[in-house]
Amino acid sequence: MNICRMGVRPYLLAPAAAASVVVALWFFQRRKRRRKVVITGACGNLGSKLGMSLAKDQWIVVGIEHPAFVSAAPWLEELVVDDVAVSRGRWRHAFEGADCVVHFSAVNPYPNASWAESAASMDHAINVMIAAERCGVRRVVIASSNHVMGGYKDDVAHGDIRPTDPPRCGTFHNDASLLPKAGDAVAYAAAKLAAERLAQALASPRTTFVTLRVGWCQPGENLPETLSGIGVPPQFQNAQRDAAKATNDLDEAWFKMMWLSNTDFVGFFTAALDAPLPDLQHYVVLNAMSANTGARWSLSDTVRVLGVRACDDVWSSLKERHC
Repeated sequence: MNICRMGVRPYLLAPAAAASVVVALWFFQRRKRRRKVVITGACGNLGSKLGMSLAKDQWIVVGIEHPAFVSAAPWLEELVVDDVAVSRGRWRHAFEGADCVVHFSAVNPYPNASWAESAASMDHAINVMIAAERCGVRRVVIASSNHVMGGYKDDVAHGDIRPTDPPRCGTFHNDASLLPKAGDAVAYAAAKLAAERLAQALASPRTTFVTLRVGWCQPGENLPETLSGIGVPPQFQNAQRDAAKATNDLDEAWFKMMWLSNTDFVGFFTAALDAPLPDLQHYVVLNAMSANTGARWSLSDTVRVLGVRACDDVWSSLKERHC
């Protein structure tokens, strides 16, 4: 609409109408310009799933990956092969001009991570978040873990587990024989909690942070039937899996209800790139699991902030696949 040709002077427009024009133009220019997102751990399980989806949505997807874990990633417009554990590495230049950064990189991305591995993962998170904040990246999304709240597992009286509840790092198995293989997730969760707290400290109007406590999103197809009471992906399981299923249905149900489907994972992280934060907040932490019937993970804040709902249910999916 050419308002001058219509004989209307811009300064005579009502303030609300003028504001609407400005907002509309801003959104038009934003959609016209391809936005840039940088993903650390871009060749890994979560990084590759999100990267492929964002590339289809016309994002400029730049990946950062450690030399030891590089694999084919044709959806990336650029792959920076470097170690984010090196605080002054050349990987930092990838953040220049970035709209968003999504941090997945970890030395051991599984709950059986040792304290040494978890300490190194803390270095990853610290370096990435500080670099993103210094570069003025608009939104940083951090992949945390529900193992930060795993201590509520057997505290049924607590009820729903909300992101604002006090942390209880680690998820303990009722079958102690599983500990050597699965770990107790204490060190793993401590690294995630440290990243959450640093994100909260760095958050500002210029650089906002969204932390998602990710449930169990297995590599590949991520099928519900490969979830077990051990709490680690199938490639790390052995004959103990059958024993765990026979002896401890409580653990089995708990880990199944942590499931985060590929569809819901992509939906949550995509929404987190743009969702406006409520009440002038610059940091938020949210649960990120599928809508699993009977699960105690509260998703009410997730829906309210991100504006999206999980669409999958582990029990419904299991039933459908076995009918």
